[in-house]
Amino acid sequence: MTADGWADKWIEIDVDDIRWNLEQVRSCLQEGVRLIAVVKANAYGHGAPEVARILYQQGVDFFAVSYLKEALALRHSGLRGSILLLTPLITEDQVQEALENHITLSITSLPEAELIDKVSRLSKRIATVHLKVDTGLGRFGMDLEQALQCCEALNRNSNIYIEGIYTHMAEGAARNTRYTLNQFKRFREVINQLQDRGYHIPICHCANSAVLLNYPHMQLDAVRVGTLLSGQHPVGKISHRLELRDPYRFKCRIISVRNLKKGSYLGYNRTYRLKHAAKVAVLPVGYHDGLALAVDNRPSGLVDLLKVLAKTVLNYFHFPRLQMKVSYKGHLYPVRGKVFMQMCLVELPVDLEVQVGDEVEVPIRKTLALGSLMRLYVREGKAGKVDNDQYVSYVVEEEFNE
Repeated sequence: MTADGWADKWIEIDVDDIRWNLEQVRSCLQEGVRLIAVVKANAYGHGAPEVARILYQQGVDFFAVSYLKEALALRHSGLRGSILLLTPLITEDQVQEALENHITLSITSLPEAELIDKVSRLSKRIATVHLKVDTGLGRFGMDLEQALQCCEALNRNSNIYIEGIYTHMAEGAARNTRYTLNQFKRFREVINQLQDRGYHIPICHCANSAVLLNYPHMQLDAVRVGTLLSGQHPVGKISHRLELRDPYRFKCRIISVRNLKKGSYLGYNRTYRLKHAAKVAVLPVGYHDGLALAVDNRPSGLVDLLKVLAKTVLNYFHFPRLQMKVSYKGHLYPVRGKVFMQMCLVELPVDLEVQVGDEVEVPIRKTLALGSLMRLYVREGKAGKVDNDQYVSYVVEEEFNE
């Protein structure tokens, strides 16, 4: 059931599945280790404000996002926990807005430290910061000497509180552990050097989802987890797997059904021809919605390249196991022909009972689905509203249709 009684496409998020995943993650944490829930990219497609509220209701009080816009959206939604911004700010106005909304800032370079120092002095606002150290990812971060200079400079400003220091692992799920172990060694060296100079930073963290599962000794004071909470294990080698649940379902309604004869062509460029008479359903979902899209990164090695080539060739010949399929009434049926911008075609058995308006589940990657698409938060099949308070209020179907 959708919020207005009818929608042609929407996303359902199971509240209990998110809670379940949280408990699975907590079962891995050592005593005293703090959980920083990463809800970047709209909480991996699940809806950041709502997911953060669900987690907050379960005792999570520290969150992390990539960009200021994401942090402000959480704060403006009423979230009362700490929010760590993982990317640098580059203007005085950005820093000012962040401080006004009690956003915890990352410092990844000396110029950023100078900027935050200046704004906090002028505004007389407290700035809570985490220092970012680059130990081998090559994205953001300072080296040991820069971190020392940063602490020396910020220590002269009583408005700045250095709450944390962190780094990010480049290949926590790789089979070869050497690089990750070296990154951890370099990070500990920075921490020790700072402590020797009298800088005792309360929260040291380096473990993401993959590191949490593969390197328990790297939990330190806190771990940053997002992928596991969303119901997925990181790609790669995982030594300890959790019993995760996927809270996400992308659904739509059939908007047209036609009976077509054997030999009929489907889609642009006639890329598929029916081998049998069939019912062809039109779904209001296309590549504009994220269907048939994929993240196109360079293959990581020769084996990865061969896998990509093999998959491309097998897809060309409609290899059944690689065909894109939708779920209808508990069974899987193939998408045929090229996916349109806003629609796709599904081949169904000619004798199957199908009606316009029937519900279908579509395999769209979470982070590729439109952020503006309606998300319904369900529990035991009933949709409701996620409040800021310590409970989730669900409305009955009649109220939901008003």
